Amino acid sequence: MSDVFLSYASEDRERAGRLAAALGHMGWSVWWDRKIIAGQAFDQAIEHELETAGCVVVLWSVNSIASEWVKNEAAAASERDVLVPALIDNVKLPLEFRRKQAADLLGWQGNELHPGFQALCQGVAHAMRGAAPSPRPRPRRAAQPAPSRPRWVVPALTVLALVVGLGLYAVGSWRATPTVTPSPVTVTPPPAREVVAVPPPTANLPANASAPAAADAPGLADLVVGTYSGDVIADSQGPSRSDVEVTITRIDRATVRVSSDYRRIEAVEVNLTRNGNQIFAADGSTPFIVDLDRAPPTLVFDPRSQLAYRGTRRP
Repeated sequence: MSDVFLSYASEDRERAGRLAAALGHMGWSVWWDRKIIAGQAFDQAIEHELETAGCVVVLWSVNSIASEWVKNEAAAASERDVLVPALIDNVKLPLEFRRKQAADLLGWQGNELHPGFQALCQGVAHAMRGAAPSPRPRPRRAAQPAPSRPRWVVPALTVLALVVGLGLYAVGSWRATPTVTPSPVTVTPPPAREVVAVPPPTANLPANASAPAAADAPGLADLVVGTYSGDVIADSQGPSRSDVEVTITRIDRATVRVSSDYRRIEAVEVNLTRNGNQIFAADGSTPFIVDLDRAPPTLVFDPRSQLAYRGTRRP
C-alpha cells in the first residue's frame, strides 16, 4: 500500500516524475505506473493501488482532461473521499470535479517552498487524516578512521629533533657576536589641525524650506497592477464563469488591493513577496500568484480558497 497514488496523462510523464520525487522527499511513498513489476497485469496493478492508496493526486492538464483513464481514476478517488487535485496547466476542470479545490502547480519546477506545492502537501496530509511526515534525511558519508602510525615513528622523530636542535645551538654559539642595542628615538607627531564645520549657505532659502523627499521607488506592487481578464474555473458554491475581470491597484510598494466586477470575488488587500519572477501573497492565507515569465503576465487568484480564478493582464 502506497501513501500517494499519482494519476496523470502519459504526455505529462516528466512533470509527474518531478512531483513524485518531491513528494517522496517529503516522506511519502508514491506509486505511479513506472513501478509496475514485470509480470503484473497493468490494469490489475493500477486497480489494486488505486483502491489501497492513502490518497490520489490527480494532475489536471491539457492532456489529462481528455483522458478517460485519468477521469476514471479521479472518480474512483472521489468516491473514497481521497481525491487531491492539482493544476499543472491553465485548463477548465471536468464538470464533476470543479467543486474540489485544486492546488496550483502552474510553472512549478520542483521548489518545495512553492505555495502551490505547500498547498498540495496540506491536501495530501488532510486526505490521509494525519500530519505531513518529516522530510527524509539525505545520506551522509561515513567518517573514515585516521590511519594508524607505526610505534617507532614518534621516538625516532623525537631523537631527530634533539640532534638538529643541538647542532643549531653549537653553530649559533660559534658565530655569535656582541649585540648592540640601538637607542630609542622619540618621534613627536605634528599638532592636529582644528576642523571647523561650515554650515551650507541659507541666505537664498525661505525659512520653512526643507530638503526634497526621495522619490518613492517602484516596488512589487508596480509589477502586478492592472486589469486581468479570465475565468472562474471552479467555485465551491456555484458554477464556473467566463469573462470575469479582476483589477489590481497599488496601495504601497508591497501591498495591493484586488477587486472584481463579479460579486463572488470580494475586494481584499494582499501583502506581496517574490520568488524569482513570481509575485505571490506573503502570508499564504490567500492564494495569489502573478507569473511575470508569461507574456502578458498571468494571475492565479483563489480568494478564501472557495473559488479558483485564472486570468491574463490586458495590455
